[in-house]
Amino acid sequence: MTEPATLGKGLVRSFALATVIGMMVFAVIQALTMYVTELGEECSPGVPEDPPEEIVAECATALAISAPFGVALSVLLGRRLTAPTTARLDEVIDSAKRMTGERLDERLPVSSNHDPLDRLSGALNDVLARVQRGVAAQQQFAADASHELRTPLSVMSASLEVARRKPRDVAHWEHVADATLAEVHRMHLLVDKLLQLSRAGAAGLHQARTDLRSLASSAAERATLLGRARKIAVELAPGAPAFAEVDPEALAIVIDNLVRNAIDHSPAGQAVTVQVSPCTIVVEDRGPGVPAELRTRIFEPFARGRTTDRTAGSGLGLGLAICRRIVDGHGGTIFVEDRPGGGARFTVQLPPAETPNA
Repeated sequence: MTEPATLGKGLVRSFALATVIGMMVFAVIQALTMYVTELGEECSPGVPEDPPEEIVAECATALAISAPFGVALSVLLGRRLTAPTTARLDEVIDSAKRMTGERLDERLPVSSNHDPLDRLSGALNDVLARVQRGVAAQQQFAADASHELRTPLSVMSASLEVARRKPRDVAHWEHVADATLAEVHRMHLLVDKLLQLSRAGAAGLHQARTDLRSLASSAAERATLLGRARKIAVELAPGAPAFAEVDPEALAIVIDNLVRNAIDHSPAGQAVTVQVSPCTIVVEDRGPGVPAELRTRIFEPFARGRTTDRTAGSGLGLGLAICRRIVDGHGGTIFVEDRPGGGARFTVQLPPAETPNA
């Protein structure tokens, strides 16, 4: 098994090579010094062999001559061999310094050398990508939760405001308390479901055979108080039960958003209609409609369509984006078109439900 290369090994090889070259320079100069000395002695008859002290002196002379050249060559070669590595390290450090909580898209540079520094940068980039996805999921959850909690809070506020307009008996207040507790329970379900979706996406959907008409009926009932304040009726078209394989809590979010969106874009005195058939949910309003050029963009986060007055549509433009994420997670489609006679028609198409075993 081959031992993995490291940045330290590369630097060791560079200094080892520089040291070898320095030793070679010293050996060459030592040999030249001894050769010149011996040549002079051969030209002088009767000169005895060199004593040890003379040999030591010759080596010292050779070392004194070769040391500056060896050191200079070692330094130049070492700088030449390590300059690319240190330059890339400086680039990696500069990139790391630019990373902040507001710039999570920054990444460490990776060259085409595929060396150990590239592998380290790649591993750290993978970690940064996971951190960015986690932060994005938290931000999405916070935005979605703040948007979705508006509806149950509005329902509770409207219910309490109506109840306080004149004296009520105990039975009525008990009814108001029960309705408020139901909305609080629904808020818990909303937060739990949005948290699951932000963490796991489509994998957070727990699908079961569900009656779409029952979901639509509950959504229409919840929206009645909101519509009443603006003199807008919310009507559920008659029909038979319609089943589909869906996550009931998640799809309830979709229907609530579509109905709330229709109320926001409807003029006073008009009606919002919800129609349910097998695997299909249709929500219609009688507002200004959606221009053709906006029919795709309104399903993007923070997109806003036209409203009928200054108070309508005062949200962040997240409702339809949440709808599309949930519908896409079910393998369905959502789209908008003109309603015959004026207004907008939002349609959710879901995959057919499995036939239950006999």
